[in-house]
Amino acid sequence: MNKKGFTLVELLATLVILGIVVGLTIVGVNSNIDNTKKKTEEVFIGTIKDAVKMYLDSDARKLEFSSKEVCSFSKALKDNIKVYKTDSNVTISTIIDSKYSPLLESDLVNPNNKDAKCDLSAPVEIYRDEDYVYYYKIKKGDLDCLTFDLDGFITNLPDECLSS
Repeated sequence: MNKKGFTLVELLATLVILGIVVGLTIVGVNSNIDNTKKKTEEVFIGTIKDAVKMYLDSDARKLEFSSKEVCSFSKALKDNIKVYKTDSNVTISTIIDSKYSPLLESDLVNPNNKDAKCDLSAPVEIYRDEDYVYYYKIKKGDLDCLTFDLDGFITNLPDECLSS
């Protein structure tokens, strides 16, 4: 007698193999989603950086700077370049309100979390070196709209000045 069909062992083996494939697929998809969210947030941070750079290009000359040196660093052929911090109170709102800002208030919503609107009162520290090169530093946690790496800074300051 020749019975056609599957044995219980064959069915269980097939189910186990399918379970492993589904499990690996879910892990891979979740990993790709997290990577995509991180990259999206990096682009979002890049937009903020671009807005600050435009602000510095257009309005930084109007700022008052302390005569007290904040830090110093070496660059190219020059040692001990002194860096000074502005006495002016600059916030994200100040940058949005500047004449040439590419940002609107509605642009400051993290695409990873549509409910996370950036805090417009977040301080932006502005620095200038002796050669009138401008730098900025924003504490990521102060923005209150980021999801990843909240401990760092959005900055273009030289590494020697970040510790001070």
